[in-house]
Amino acid sequence: MMEWEHTRRLALTDDHMLPLINVVFLLLIFFMLVGAVTVPERLDVLPPSSVSSFQPNEVGLEIVIDQSGDVLIDDAAVTMERLVTALSGDNRPDRVRLKADANLNANGILDVLDILRDAGVAHVQLVTVSKR
Repeated sequence: MMEWEHTRRLALTDDHMLPLINVVFLLLIFFMLVGAVTVPERLDVLPPSSVSSFQPNEVGLEIVIDQSGDVLIDDAAVTMERLVTALSGDNRPDRVRLKADANLNANGILDVLDILRDAGVAHVQLVTVSKR
């Protein structure tokens, strides 16, 4: 009879822990979902704003230019000379998304657009953020 009372007492103390464990797991799942919404960018780029409702395609090559003129191709830093060789030959993309910082001077964007034109890229999308 003594063993039965001992096991009953243990079961009662464990029952009080179940709601706490449930709440902890729910909070863990909540913060895992909320924290994984965006992927951090390699360069801090703030694109210019626009009122267009057009959404850019996620297909194709992405070129990012930051305020100082540093260029990334699919998260790999390149120089302008390397950009020319990356866009020439068999690996020339049909579509390119160009994401440039709003504070970059126009010559930085025009240099990259000239390289894209000379490489024969057919479609260039300039990525902007919505003003809304």
